[in-house]
Amino acid sequence: MLSFRNKIENSFFINSYSVLSILCIITLARIISLFFSPIELSVDEAQYWHWSRSLEWGYFTKPPIIAWIIAVSTSIFGQEEWAVRLCSPIIHFLISIFLWIASNYFFGSKSGRVAALIWIFTPIASLGSFIISTDTPLLLFWSLALIFLIKLIKTRTLSYSIAIGITLGLGLLSKYAALYFLIFLVLWWLIYDRGKDLKIKSFILITIFAFIVSSGNLYWNYENDFVTFNHTMSNADLKSVIFNYKNLFEFLSSQLLVFGPLLFLLYLYYVFQSFYINKKLSLLAMLSFPIIFVIIIQSFLKIANANWAVTAYIAATLILSAFVVVNKKRYLRFIFTIGMFLNICISLFILGVTMTGSFKPLELKSNPLRKNLGFELHAQKIKKIVIANSISSIIVENRSDITRFNYYLNRFDNKLENNIYLNSSTNVPGNFYEANFDFKKQNFDINNKILIVSQFKKDKIFKNLSNINFIEKITEETIDGLKREYYLFIGTIVK
Repeated sequence: MLSFRNKIENSFFINSYSVLSILCIITLARIISLFFSPIELSVDEAQYWHWSRSLEWGYFTKPPIIAWIIAVSTSIFGQEEWAVRLCSPIIHFLISIFLWIASNYFFGSKSGRVAALIWIFTPIASLGSFIISTDTPLLLFWSLALIFLIKLIKTRTLSYSIAIGITLGLGLLSKYAALYFLIFLVLWWLIYDRGKDLKIKSFILITIFAFIVSSGNLYWNYENDFVTFNHTMSNADLKSVIFNYKNLFEFLSSQLLVFGPLLFLLYLYYVFQSFYINKKLSLLAMLSFPIIFVIIIQSFLKIANANWAVTAYIAATLILSAFVVVNKKRYLRFIFTIGMFLNICISLFILGVTMTGSFKPLELKSNPLRKNLGFELHAQKIKKIVIANSISSIIVENRSDITRFNYYLNRFDNKLENNIYLNSSTNVPGNFYEANFDFKKQNFDINNKILIVSQFKKDKIFKNLSNINFIEKITEETIDGLKREYYLFIGTIVK
């Protein structure tokens, strides 16, 4: 059997101080880039901010920790975009530290340092440090649970079972994909361990404490007709199988950008060996590749987003760090070196885009940043009209608009908080705003003035709303000469 620890000691030359310095510098640079970034909040980020204004044990589409995190950072630093996103680069720094610790426990100190550097420069960590998403806390608790699992296998101390249960419970409060950890751990136990290192009572303790920690969200779902569970299940619903070859190809190609082009291919080269070299590597392989495989199937049968397999890359980082410091084949070391160089370049490019709000020198046919620019200026114009006309509420036409206008009209005062509504055309809510801010389901005082913000100049028909008059068109440039326009109308509430 291959002994990694004995061979690792002759490899990686960067010392711990240098690695820690790199992690700190990169993290500080990412925090600074958030402060100067002109890029406004995305749809999901603005929605999470809205949730953070009223803390609950759950929300329509997600568990609660994302809202709790934003509530902490904004209560300390204010409601600016950088404060909403601040915890993301800090969390990815902590993930790098946790992977350093985990790889050090399993394969030695040099492998640990490699793991930390691999993660901090992966595209998912680079992009994830700029946006606040549910994946970020999930990855944090996943990596921490992996440390406790390694310690449990080494020491067989039941307190680590409790620690795993607690961290998995926190993972479930971040995103339900945390269940993958327990599912594939059980599968590994059935195939490789069968009670040698992990006893049944360990699994019992893990399950009990995971349930206890996440029970608040379970009860919230019970009180709300299991709305978050149902939404999550609908995303993976395979009742309407479509054999989506295009999405399969898009998902597979996207993984090259999630983990890094060459490092993803190098991981695939190593992961199949990991299933049979030793139990340590088989555990990591089981906590990574099957997740990717499940989402590959999902992408073929229906649809899957690039980030759905992101938890696989925690263990993938440890696999790669273990092999890269022990492998003597020059061409594989060369591929890893070039792969790390590419990831560093991608990381620096993302940092530059964050700082400047520009993809230059790249020329993109469709610039995605256009979707996250201009809303603040639109909101300033809308705010003036609201004040001048004594507007009590606002109606918008889609989720993209309601999330951003809710943020940019309310971040410094709450005069319009929970008074921006969606002109929904569905009777079955598909998102948080359709469920809670559908204009048709609201009761308003007679003669209240309502501002309608529309992307189309046409006559509007709303229940209990009359005397609808066009006010003006507002226009803002987003990027590369592109513009976003809104047509504003005012109506009056009647019986």
